[in-house]
Amino acid sequence: MGPFQLWTILIREKITLVHGHQAFSTLCHEALMHARTMGYKAVFTNHSLYGFADVGSIHMNKVSQFTLEDVSQAICVSHIGKENTVLRSGLPPEKVFVIPNAVDIALFRPAPEKLNQDEIVIVVISRLVIRKGQICLLKSSLKC
Repeated sequence: MGPFQLWTILIREKITLVHGHQAFSTLCHEALMHARTMGYKAVFTNHSLYGFADVGSIHMNKVSQFTLEDVSQAICVSHIGKENTVLRSGLPPEKVFVIPNAVDIALFRPAPEKLNQDEIVIVVISRLVIRKGQICLLKSSLKC
């Protein structure tokens, strides 16, 4: 998406609220910046914990401090995520809310039959990015 396409979409579609998702998304920061300059309300959602010491984290923390300065509210999926987001971004804690990830227990139930005790079943649902640790999981499973 080119640098001016996003703001034209915001105008054409008569958007009233911009939602930015994930701290390392350049599209998220671009959308929040357009919201800020165009006077739209903005909300940010973060799912991950980031550090404070490595170069990438230092850079993203500075970017987050700038682009999240005018968000109306932020959402995190855990209390530790909220604490991390508040520390990294400088957002006031009263603007950051925790909405945990959830599972609909009416749809997901334990298997009716017992699994074989000699087997280990692992289910991972995530994006396939190195940061999520699938390689560590695979390497550890080979040692079993």
